[in-house]
Amino acid sequence: MIIIELEESIFVEMTTGDSKPCKYTIMHDGEQVAQYETSADPRTAGGRVGLRNIVCRHISSVDKDAIDERLSTEISKNAEPLSNEFGSK
Repeated sequence: MIIIELEESIFVEMTTGDSKPCKYTIMHDGEQVAQYETSADPRTAGGRVGLRNIVCRHISSVDKDAIDERLSTEISKNAEPLSNEFGSK
């Protein structure tokens, strides 16, 4: 499992899904606000945008551009753990 901090109280847990390759759990203030499985790898542009949109849909107080930038940064910083979890893109 990879845990990415997007803001002080917003985290995304990424792990291999049961029915699809990627499973995301979005946490806000210590509570799960969304969980879903998808074929969209977070290392692809489409996967990152989809994840950003889910975060913004469930946590209305966030800035979309800031979340997108933070996702890009954190996904780059976690390239090796993401490869270990999801395989090569």
